[in-house]
Amino acid sequence: MEKAANRVLLAFKSWEDRKKEIEPLLKAGTIDVTVLSRLQLDHLRLAAHRLRSTARPDEKPFMLLLNNQIIRLEKQLFPNLLRRIFSQLKDRLFDGPAYLKKDQLQRDNNMATLKVQLKEAGLGSFAGRLEQHLDQDQKNIRVPLDCQLGPEKRVSLDLHFEKDPYGNFQLNRIGGSLVQNGKITKAQEFELSDWPNLKTNQIWSLLEGRAMKQQYTDASGHENHRWVELGPNGVQHYDPAHAFDIKTALAGMPAIIRNKEELTRYLENGQQIPTYWKQGKQYQNIYVQADPANRCIKLLDDKLRPITAEKLNQNLARQGFKVKTLDTTAQKTRRRVKNGQHQ
Repeated sequence: MEKAANRVLLAFKSWEDRKKEIEPLLKAGTIDVTVLSRLQLDHLRLAAHRLRSTARPDEKPFMLLLNNQIIRLEKQLFPNLLRRIFSQLKDRLFDGPAYLKKDQLQRDNNMATLKVQLKEAGLGSFAGRLEQHLDQDQKNIRVPLDCQLGPEKRVSLDLHFEKDPYGNFQLNRIGGSLVQNGKITKAQEFELSDWPNLKTNQIWSLLEGRAMKQQYTDASGHENHRWVELGPNGVQHYDPAHAFDIKTALAGMPAIIRNKEELTRYLENGQQIPTYWKQGKQYQNIYVQADPANRCIKLLDDKLRPITAEKLNQNLARQGFKVKTLDTTAQKTRRRVKNGQHQ
């Protein structure tokens, strides 16, 4: 487990980052040292308000440094004692509470929006603990998650959150890796700006080597769809003109028994679906998945081994022959018993 960051030190660091952005204005004479000091005081006062009641035991010694720096800046900016006391009272009684109320409302709205996004992505079980992971004093946060698929197999996800210019956290990127027997077999980073509405089961499908139909915005700004999969060199997109339509492919394979609309939706989502192959009155368990490279539906037997339609029909024919033989024998036996003949 990663060690929790010291938020007091983060407050100092964030000021130094902000100061670097302001320094060109200072050199150009747009602002002076007094304005810079006032901005620093406001920044540290807000940090003190956030941390005063929530500082952890390991952070409390550093709160002394924060408070001392605030006092030093107050003396520098307000050398007059009465003006200094007035500024302190205004900060403590009015500015601080107003800031905390506004900050809490913004954070609540931000968390609510992210929880909806995570739930839609298939991460609803994690969303309830979101506040514990997103420290508002940090700009970039990585949250690791593991999804166990079996005794020796799992999908590891890294959720990357980043603060936008308005101070709200956004889920910008998801890193995914497929781990088999403790070794990573495939990994990929998904920028959500390029993968709108990406779901965790789609990440799993892509890492397993299956293709999915992806929504994207084309060069003209219109919503479009294309097939995509992870190849040896990373993401492989098929041209939208690539003629592969799931509904057409399924219509050409009537032996696949399942609701076609439901099956189309699952296959376009990149999933591997259990269903049946039917010939006459005989059924066989199979799995199917989309195969845009070969413009077909990929067939797998009940042990997930690739199989052809011809082989499936041959298997069912053999099963039907065995059933027919048994039925014929049974009929002969029944006739002999009826005629009083016993073997």
